[in-house]
Order: sequence, then C-alpha cells, then structure tokens
Amino acid sequence: MLRFVFGVFACFALFAGLSSARGQIIPVETFAADPAMAHVVLSPDGRRLAYTSHVNGAPVVVVKEISSGAIIAADTRNFRTHGLRWADNRHVLVTASDVTAFWGARGDYDFSTLVALDADDEMESRQLLRRSNRLGLNLDVSRIIGIEAESGHLLIPARDENRESNLLAVNPETGSSVTAARGARDTRDWVVDARGEPVARLDYNNDRDRQILRVPSGSGWSTITRETGVERPSYSFAGQLPDGRLAVTTLMVPSDPAHDSRRALYSLSLETGELDDVVFQHARFDIEDVLIDPYSNLVVGVSWIEDFERVHWFDEQLAAHQVVIDGAMPDWRPQIVSWTPDFTRLVVRADNPATPPVYFLYDVAQRSIDLIGASHPDLTVDALQARQHITYQVSDGETLEAYLTRPDGDGPFPTIILPHGGPESRDKGGFDYFAHFLTSRGYAVVQPNFRGSSGYGYRWMEAGYGQWGTGVMQHDLTDTVERLVTAGIADPDRVCIVGASYGGYAALAGAAFTPDTYRCAVAIAGVSDTQEMLNYTRQRYGRSHWFIRSWMQRIAQGEDNVRAALRAVSPTRHADSITIPVLLIHGRDDTVVPIEQSQFMRRAISRAGGDVELITIDDGDHWLTASSTRQQVLTELETFLATHLGE
Repeated sequence: MLRFVFGVFACFALFAGLSSARGQIIPVETFAADPAMAHVVLSPDGRRLAYTSHVNGAPVVVVKEISSGAIIAADTRNFRTHGLRWADNRHVLVTASDVTAFWGARGDYDFSTLVALDADDEMESRQLLRRSNRLGLNLDVSRIIGIEAESGHLLIPARDENRESNLLAVNPETGSSVTAARGARDTRDWVVDARGEPVARLDYNNDRDRQILRVPSGSGWSTITRETGVERPSYSFAGQLPDGRLAVTTLMVPSDPAHDSRRALYSLSLETGELDDVVFQHARFDIEDVLIDPYSNLVVGVSWIEDFERVHWFDEQLAAHQVVIDGAMPDWRPQIVSWTPDFTRLVVRADNPATPPVYFLYDVAQRSIDLIGASHPDLTVDALQARQHITYQVSDGETLEAYLTRPDGDGPFPTIILPHGGPESRDKGGFDYFAHFLTSRGYAVVQPNFRGSSGYGYRWMEAGYGQWGTGVMQHDLTDTVERLVTAGIADPDRVCIVGASYGGYAALAGAAFTPDTYRCAVAIAGVSDTQEMLNYTRQRYGRSHWFIRSWMQRIAQGEDNVRAALRAVSPTRHADSITIPVLLIHGRDDTVVPIEQSQFMRRAISRAGGDVELITIDDGDHWLTASSTRQQVLTELETFLATHLGE
C-alpha cells in the first residue's frame, strides 16, 4: 500500500485558518496573488526542493532542505520568473525575462535569460550569458538543449557578433562559456545525445523558404536533406529517444480531406532525413509537450490535454510510478513533474476541478507521499466551484467543448463568455484564477474551445483560418450564448464577453458585429486593427518571416484582397456599430500586442459617440505577470461588470 503521510484531503486542514468557505466574499488580492508554491523541482540528490513563492507580495525563489525544513530565499522582483531547474546539487537555474530595448532595434522586446542561484552561498545570483560584444542580438538565451555528461555544463544556443547561432557550453557556477558546436545564421534548432554531443541541427532560411538537416561529420557538418519551398520549419526537434532514434514533433497537413492529423511524435532517419515511425500519436488530441529527462537529455514522455493534462511515459520506471500514484489519488489528476536521476524520489503535482494545484513528494523506498504545499493555500476545495467540462452543438451541427463554472443556486445567471487567447491555444480543466474569481462574484463563466483552437488536430485548427470576426470562430461564441440561454444557465439580458489577447479581439468583434448578443464587452490587451497589427509584426520579424505569412493565412485565407479582408474584420473599422459599453485594459510594457491597439479602439469608439474607457497599466505586460497587475485588472473588471450586469 502507498502510505500518505498527510492524506490528500486531510492536508487541507493545514490551511484551514486561511481558507474561505463558499459563500463568503474572497478578496480580489487572494485571486490575484502569486502562487505560494509553483515550479517545484527536486535537487539531483533528492535532499532539496526549489520553488517559486512570494513574501509580503514580493516574488522569491525558495530552496528548502527536505530533512530539516530549513529554507533560504532569493528576491526575484527585478525580473519575471518562468521556470526553475537544478544545474547540480548546488545551483538553481531561474528562467527569467524582462522588457528591454536593444541597440539598433525598434521598440521594446522581451529578453529571456538564465540566472543561477547558489544555494550553498546565501542564494548568490549570477546571470548566465550576459549581453556582450562576443554575443550578438539574442532575445532568448534561456533554452537549455541539454547538459554535458562529464562537465555538467549547460548547452545553450546563442548568436554571436556575426549573427551565427552556435551551441555554447556554459559553466553554471562561473557563467563562463565555450563554443561546443558551430552553427550558421540560418540555424534554428539543435539536438544532443546523453553525453551532450550534438546529433543534428536544423537550418531554415526565411527569405528562401529553405530547410536543411545537417549532422556532425568530422570537424564540420554533412547535409542530409535540403528542401526548398518550405513555408515554415516542417518539424521541431524533440530530442533523442532511449533507443538512440531522433524524435521530432510535427502537425502534418492531411492529404485527404476526409482525414485528420494531429501533432505527433515521430522518429526521423539521420540517413535519409525522412520521417520513419510514429512514436506516439493520440487518437484525438495533439501532443502538448515532450518531456525530457534533465539528467540524460533523453525523451522520457509526452503529454496531451483532454480535460486535464495527461502523460504517456516511455520510461518504464516513471510509467510504473505513475500507475501507483494514480491509484492512490483517484479523485485527482496527479502528474510527475520532477525526479531524481534514479527515480527514487519524485515531485507530484495534483490538480482538481475545484482546487488549485497541490504538490507532494513521493518517496519510492518509503512508499509514502508527503505533502509539500499548495499553490494557493487560501483557496481550498470548500471555497471554489468546480469547472465543469461540457459539450454542446452549435447552429451548424458541430460539437464544441467548453468549461463551465457556475455559482451555487438555480439559474439563469449573469454570464461571462470568456474566449481564450491565441487563437491557436485552448482551455483546460483545473484551477483558473480568472474564471474562479468571476464565479465568486456571482457570474456563470463559460470558456469555449471554439474552432481555430489548437489541441484537437489540424482540421479543427484549420477551421478557424480566414474566420476571424465574422466567421465561424465568432459564430461559435454567439451560439454558445444561445445554448446557455436555452439551458437556463445564462440570463439573455445579462451577458458580457470578456477576453485577453485574441480573446480581447473576440470581445471587440462581439461588440462590433453582434452587439445585440451582449450587454457589454471587455478587451484586455486585445487586437483591434488587424492591418496595423500586421504592420507592427512585420517591423519586428521582417517582411519575409514565415510567421508573417502564417498570420496572414489565419486571418485572410482565401481572400484575393488581403488588405480589404483585414479591414473587414478589424473592430476599429466598425466602431459605429458598437452600441454597448466597452472596457479596454492594456499594459504599457506589452511587447506582443502594443498598447496602440487599445488606443486605436478607444479613439474609434469615441469618435462614433460610443461608451468606452481605457485603463492603462504601468509596467503591465501581455501576460499580467505581476500580482499588482492582476489585482488592478480584476478590480476594474469587478466594478465594470457590477455596473452593467447588475440587477
């Protein structure tokens, strides 16, 4: 039997003093707060845990001795933290980013790097691969391809002063680096073996639509395949499989309209450059992520999203441990997220439809699970409503999946339609601070995975191409409102559409093209003028970049006059049709959708005589990273919705 040192449900008693019973008003700052625990990783010797947390509102990285409980922390308020990893038993690597300007480049950019924290020296910090004359313009030097087995050095791709992308071996203790392998200006991807030796590299040229697969040959590289007319890289390196095969991921375009394809894991021949076998493909869903062992550099599993994230382990030990853990936690969705090299200690993250994540330490020898902590200990199972997975038919007979979170009691309720960003993204089950906050204020919240969403295969994603604004992507949202009204869940006179990023665009499109459906609209960091957004993206990526062609395909596929097509689906061009109140919220440090997009929209609605307000957030980024940003957004949203959806 697997012994729980703290039972899964008993563990919440530890937080009883902080929890809020359902029915009590939970403060905005509770939902906006940074997690008390996230990104939990285990040191290689299994003696320490590292995780992100916060102290008096300030973000920190914590290192905890498992045996004694002693902790040490480092203040990380000077950068955004996206993940943690142990380089060895002493150094914690922080994936960090900040908004910065580069000489010779227009505008601000997100720069990502690695910061090493020395857990044996009071968390002394050192930024790895600082910008220097030896390094060229790099927006991201945080990606670790693997580690060198002998030295323990990190293998990180970075461009030099000649704009050539090389693979650097970086000492996590000193920050010094040497070139482990030389690439070229077109080099986009690398893969290494268990020793840290390069196995292959992928070159791609945007101007020539040319893709080249190369393998090491003596002191240089041999070309395996050279393809032209490739509008974007046709696959991504995933890593090396335990049997030595090279694994890649790709979402292939089906040749037969009657069939579909899903993003899958394939083996790639390094002799012919051709895809060999399908290593893993789910029957319905795309692969979400490929899981790499941080010690051997090898592919050990893949994940996909059904209602929650699921994992298929290739490693037999991890697969066996997952079976044991699943059996011990039948009401949860546990996932192994970190482990020691011998797989004798593992960190488990457990999710639930009505509870934020909880972390456990599984000790294989002791056959026990210890509670590590909860991500939001003051939001427990008795405080939140479950997010329900639902399916329903829309007007053309297609079946949609969505997540519905509803207050206690009988409907109909004032309702929020909350489309996700992307749009090539999707919602999944589990804790969602945005949806749970709105439901705590008495609103039913529905999050549809409309056509154009990713995760459901090529055909579902392709169904959104050319369908922005007035096509099926928006029709799916309108039909969702009608289905909720018919089901007695939504009050037809009190429905608001709220979204961020693409979801913000969808909110503005709802206000412009179907204003009778909604009482109000809220766009957070939303696109309002697709032509201006295209111009902005060209400035940042270059006119020939494959991303530009891809973006145009998704908005204006099948249209002869692209400019006219972009104008036709831009809410700024249809502001005179907007008859409902609109709230715009945008961060000044948004490097994805510039704040000018919201300024364009405010100006257009104001000129048309409409009701509009723009809230600008100093230091706010696209992802609402800072808790202070989230608190301001939720506070403004609560006031706006109470005004327009109240009795």
